[in-house]
Amino acid sequence: MLDFQRDGSFWTAKAQLLSWAGYQTRNGPYGSISSDSPSDGVVTIYAPDRDESPPTEQDRTSVQWLLDHEAELASAVLEGLLAEYPRLQRLYGYEGADREALMPDVSSSEDFRQLIGLHNVHALQMLKDGISYVGYEFGCTWDEEHGLGVLMHGTRVVEVGDAQTSFTLWIAERDGGVET
Repeated sequence: MLDFQRDGSFWTAKAQLLSWAGYQTRNGPYGSISSDSPSDGVVTIYAPDRDESPPTEQDRTSVQWLLDHEAELASAVLEGLLAEYPRLQRLYGYEGADREALMPDVSSSEDFRQLIGLHNVHALQMLKDGISYVGYEFGCTWDEEHGLGVLMHGTRVVEVGDAQTSFTLWIAERDGGVET
């Protein structure tokens, strides 16, 4: 089990998610690039926000599940992003050289290695059918301010959007999640 420590207003722990090694290193403020070297997969995991109370046993079990299934989850996150990426390209509307530099066309999930880097993982205090919601917060080339977020329920992509998608509780509620 991870050793969660109080970090300001949150309970956090560091973990190495090897599936994200080789992507951009995005440990700077707001998921900005913090190194020119590829990521080693170490990220911050945020436990559910419950005032100042430490993570519950359910919270720890949920985090352990995501660690035990991180490769499967990473694959699902990337496939979900690949499916949603054309919509994001239309939304951002980059053209010409900007499009090539910031949001080029991709043909596989491997093409994202030069465009994104995992910044944080959020274990939310939301459950549906006994399964927790987990959010993946990325820095990305196309939106340095708002980043990229993917909210998951098990291995199912719930929503892809900006970084706040990864930790916004009402998205999980809309999906049928219940706060624990």
